[in-house]
Amino acid sequence: MQTCLPQLNALLALDYPEILARYRVDYPGNTLSAEEAFAQLMKFLWLNAKHRSDLAATPNNPDLQFKSYMQPEFSEVDDMWHTFILFTRDYMDFGKTHFGHFIHHQPTSESEKQHFKENAESILNDEFAKWLSYVYDNLGPETLQLWFKEYLEDNENEATTD
Repeated sequence: MQTCLPQLNALLALDYPEILARYRVDYPGNTLSAEEAFAQLMKFLWLNAKHRSDLAATPNNPDLQFKSYMQPEFSEVDDMWHTFILFTRDYMDFGKTHFGHFIHHQPTSESEKQHFKENAESILNDEFAKWLSYVYDNLGPETLQLWFKEYLEDNENEATTD
């Protein structure tokens, strides 16, 4: 599978009015606007491609030993991803044009859910911390705050009450 890393600014400049309109119809109660949800989806897809590229270049880098996945906090970004996929030709062309391949949307498997349940503490303390750091380093504090607001607030509250 050929993987290329497009410029993030190029992805953020894309315009798919039909997809944005469909998102507005299907998810009228979401707090993110269609434009913001699409921008966050572009960041998520770009960051995952960057992570794969970085990991391929330095497979033994301990800071890259994590799995990125959709967090419950950014389910509205997943809603946009589902909307985009409905437009199969646009979605297929997008992946091939910008990333060099079709981008699959793979739900979390039952075995992955079980692995997470059995290893939640170590995953959250190690892998998740690396994922948070990677988001911060590559997309900045604003994206980190948007994607992980509830998690960050919960941890801040725990730190202040201890």
